Amino acid sequence: MKRRVIGHYEFIRKIGAGGSGVVYLANDMLLQRPVVLKLLKRGALTPEQMRTTQLREARLASAIDHLNVCAIYDVGEEDDEAYIVMQYIPGKSLDKVIAAGPASLQVLLSIGIQVSDGLSAAHQIGIFHRDLKPANVMLTEGGLVKILDFGLARRLNNVEEAEFDPSAPATPAPLTPSATYTARGGTVAYMAPEQFVTGQSSVQSDIFALGLILYELASGRHPFHRPDAPEFQSIRAVQFADPPSLRQIVPTLPVELESVILRCLEKQPSARYSSAADVREALRTLMKTLQLDSVVMPGDTVAHHGSPQGRLQLESPEEEKRTTGILSMLAERFRESSAAAVGKQNTIVVLPFVNFGTPGAPGDVAPLYGYALADAIAARLARMPSLVVRPSSSLMTVPTQQLDPLSIGKKLLVHFVLAGNFLRSNDGFDLNWQLLDVPGQSVRAGGSINVASFDLISVQTEICNEVFATLQGFGDLQNDGSRVSTTSLSEDLSEEYLQARAVLSSFMSRTGSRDDLNRARELFESVVKQDDDYAPGWSGLGITHLQYARHGLGGQMHVLEARRAFEKALKLDPGSVEANLYRVYMLLSRGEKESARHGIENLLQTAGNDWNVHMVAGMTLRIDGMYEEALDQFNTSLHMNPSNAALIYNHRARVYQYQNQLELAGDEIDKGLTLEPRQPLLRISKGYQEMRLGDLSKAVATLEAVVREDDTMRIVYPTIALCYVQLGERNKAASFIVDETLSAAEADSEMAYRLATYFAVDGDESEALHWLRRAIYLGNENYPWFSINPAWKKLSGHGDFERILEDLKKSYRRNQKNWRRLLAQIRK
Repeated sequence: MKRRVIGHYEFIRKIGAGGSGVVYLANDMLLQRPVVLKLLKRGALTPEQMRTTQLREARLASAIDHLNVCAIYDVGEEDDEAYIVMQYIPGKSLDKVIAAGPASLQVLLSIGIQVSDGLSAAHQIGIFHRDLKPANVMLTEGGLVKILDFGLARRLNNVEEAEFDPSAPATPAPLTPSATYTARGGTVAYMAPEQFVTGQSSVQSDIFALGLILYELASGRHPFHRPDAPEFQSIRAVQFADPPSLRQIVPTLPVELESVILRCLEKQPSARYSSAADVREALRTLMKTLQLDSVVMPGDTVAHHGSPQGRLQLESPEEEKRTTGILSMLAERFRESSAAAVGKQNTIVVLPFVNFGTPGAPGDVAPLYGYALADAIAARLARMPSLVVRPSSSLMTVPTQQLDPLSIGKKLLVHFVLAGNFLRSNDGFDLNWQLLDVPGQSVRAGGSINVASFDLISVQTEICNEVFATLQGFGDLQNDGSRVSTTSLSEDLSEEYLQARAVLSSFMSRTGSRDDLNRARELFESVVKQDDDYAPGWSGLGITHLQYARHGLGGQMHVLEARRAFEKALKLDPGSVEANLYRVYMLLSRGEKESARHGIENLLQTAGNDWNVHMVAGMTLRIDGMYEEALDQFNTSLHMNPSNAALIYNHRARVYQYQNQLELAGDEIDKGLTLEPRQPLLRISKGYQEMRLGDLSKAVATLEAVVREDDTMRIVYPTIALCYVQLGERNKAASFIVDETLSAAEADSEMAYRLATYFAVDGDESEALHWLRRAIYLGNENYPWFSINPAWKKLSGHGDFERILEDLKKSYRRNQKNWRRLLAQIRK
């Protein structure tokens, strides 16, 4: 059946209806992005009146340029139908959030600050909402708040109000309870007392509605309105009754927050806050007092904003984005839905073991030795299916030395923390450890290991068996017989293996130095040469070889070596999550997509408690064009391991960029850079975002800064070249297509597609099609993006290009069916 089209918008499905119109999800066929299209109701209006109404709505709302306000893209008329096109915002409206029960304090404050910030932006340019209610506020999956539907908004200036609504009376007349409230003054349940008398709205009536929303978020109930009560009773309650005590409903609610909410709900407008900005500052001050912002990231974050100096800083767009990013992170991290992802599973973080030895003294070990030791223990603990383990290497950006272990556990939202220290001396090896219960703020178990020589496997076995026994004894874990034992590892080999892990971890998360990678490979090769049956050594060697190919530091030889190493590791230990996981990476790099999919299916079934498994699943789904499924996997990964947030934000931004939802992509990038300002992949995504938005010079500056700091980031070269081509500097562009670029593209599907796109824009059809085929062979079958990418418009109608797309479309449809079948089986 042919879908309905209006203008250049194709209707997809109806998503709602209200007093002012019917709302549809639609596709912008020109810009190839999802949008929300609102058809205005005709009612008794003439076409001219209808046009005036829709222009007023769009003109007012589009004047508000703020992160927390839904953007208006377009307005139009066709066949006597007026429509408004708005930003599509995936997520939940606040009425659905409230229906799930009282929100956490973090979520409530985050939403309150973001809503008041959006309202403040509108009020500053003379616009108020008139129909603020939970159904008109969206909370995205990423925790960003967007205020919708300024359709009942009015200018504060009466002259402009008359201009936009000629039917408005010159003198407001008192109203009696009737449907008039919904038509002219908003929704009854969210109107302020004075609106029932004057019929007019104001800044203070928006603040009253905000207070109602905050009350409902805190308590899960409306203070005045009951669905089964007559409407006039609700109106009288709004006008004359005091709201029920919040702290009687929610005893844990801070008294200061109750005071803020009750002030918003004062009957007299003059007794309320004088502006939405004042509400925002009151909530920010409370957040600072409770130090909730520090849960998201270390250091001082929104703390300054309660001061006059802080308000001046907020005039900077970058500072405003930073603050909104922190708030949206709070909302996402603490949403009730986030707990559902790991609901029945306990979580534990293994902190880096502290070296009590004297730095530089004989017997002292490498600085990252404590991380490697902790990761080795975490890898063993991860074998417990009902335990979600967060590795210590993901904490390298968190100042763990400045916080006690229980504070770190609270910051990372885990149930348990395993912490310890060690001392290596000429007399032997001493290790102490403790298992801490974060909610109970207590020590569950602990012990000491004193041996003449260090044996990694023995240390792993003793600690992990004690942890398993302790948690099983408390009934926290399923007793699945996970006590582990294996042969010992010599002292020299134990230390060499940990050094190899430490150097590899340093390369992957910090330096990117080829010297580090070479050193890690040498150490792993030495380990497996000395003990051919040590599976973790083979797994580490395989990962090391893959890094050469992924970073453009070597070709297919390293992929073949990685495959050999993983096959050896899995023969020795078929259940190794790490070896299975990185084998999927290797299969993808060789274009063995079907095998990779089945590998992911197996991992999701057998190691669904591993955050990295869900991240790899998301990455694979993304390059298969399965965007919503990819976002689900990324969200699950983030909920399991919030300390990996910056990279997950980058992955989600990539999905939104493919969907042409550049506003949401920008939000994700800003959040990631708030956490890790120097993170190279996020900065590359930021440069790409700037290119997509047409700011080519700024994009070049951003991308070249990444290369200056790390010349191994070959993945950025084709994008820089793409920018220069569009600037007309073809020779400069060509200077970035060096042998290392081509070598990296031979082994990496995304690199191959970026290179293909450069050649497409440059006009070299042969090279563009060659690298496009290479990208597809290597597993990048992202048909939805390939088919709409504007960079390929020069090849539109080209016979070979169209045939490639047609074949890819068939693969995409087949992949869709396969993925949905696999994911459905996993959900069972």
